[in-house]
Amino acid sequence: MAEIVKEILLNSIFPSKLNPRLDFNIERLNELAASIREVGLLEPIVVRPVGDEFEVVVGERRYRACQQARLEKVLAIVRGYSDEEVIQLNLIENIHREDLSAIEKGKVCKQLLEKYPEKYHSHAELAKKIGVSQDTVGMWLKAVEIVPEEAQKYVAPSTISGEVPEGKIDYQTAVRVGRSVKDPEKQVEIIKKLAEKRLPVKERKVVIEKLSHEPDRSIDEVIKEVADAPVELTFRANDMKPILEGIKTQSLRTTPPDARVKAGTTAHATVLEPRFAKLQITSIERKRLKYFDEEDAKREGGYTLEKFKKEWQKTNGEWNEDQFVYIVHFERVK
Repeated sequence: MAEIVKEILLNSIFPSKLNPRLDFNIERLNELAASIREVGLLEPIVVRPVGDEFEVVVGERRYRACQQARLEKVLAIVRGYSDEEVIQLNLIENIHREDLSAIEKGKVCKQLLEKYPEKYHSHAELAKKIGVSQDTVGMWLKAVEIVPEEAQKYVAPSTISGEVPEGKIDYQTAVRVGRSVKDPEKQVEIIKKLAEKRLPVKERKVVIEKLSHEPDRSIDEVIKEVADAPVELTFRANDMKPILEGIKTQSLRTTPPDARVKAGTTAHATVLEPRFAKLQITSIERKRLKYFDEEDAKREGGYTLEKFKKEWQKTNGEWNEDQFVYIVHFERVK
């Protein structure tokens, strides 16, 4: 398949009807447009001829930024791709470079499976073609199936940092709503409200659980009730005694604590017996396990470092010295 590289008038190019992206980050688009105005387009876009015009195949964000930068011409690679190749190229480029949401990835996977069954005859074959696991493809497709169409725009891209932008929600929460709440209209409303409120993961789960069991309750009322509930730190049953005796004064965790857990906060310690003690949070630190020392082990409940490592392995698996952990320091409020 022959290809040429040449400058093309920007007004003779139009966006792809097959691009899986639902929206573009305006701030990042503005930044790219400013860069293009300053130094030009560093990487050509890829287009295919359609009559006397050209359709974007790869690089739609760059194309839009060039429009914003008011360029007259852009450098482009011209090649005669089929619809199937355009869909596949868009999916692969976005998966590996620009991060689509699970919903957007799932929509393209669904297109490939339905439009080209002879080439993508199974989830496994599709996964192999685009370079991800079969489970990942299944997850993306499940997200499209479970999350209502009207709510899909609220699902955030899957970034390496795990950060969720304002007004968005992680796909796991959206899928949880879809599975737990029966009424599709209520699903959309819950997802929208949770995207606006930005509650911690644990609180989102509680909101969804309450609304699934009490469908007639106001969503705002339930969110407020959960958000205003006392902060809780959960422990194992054998932590209760050393906490009550003041021996255990810190808690090692592999995930970030609730955003409300900060120095000066009073939290309730819970196990199967709810709220068995009140704790004053004194500080929170993040460090690698290799810097966890004998003093830390002692504050975890009177352990030696060697004994604590064994306790850790029972619940968390291998003691990986390069793993980052969060340590919540506290004092018991008497």
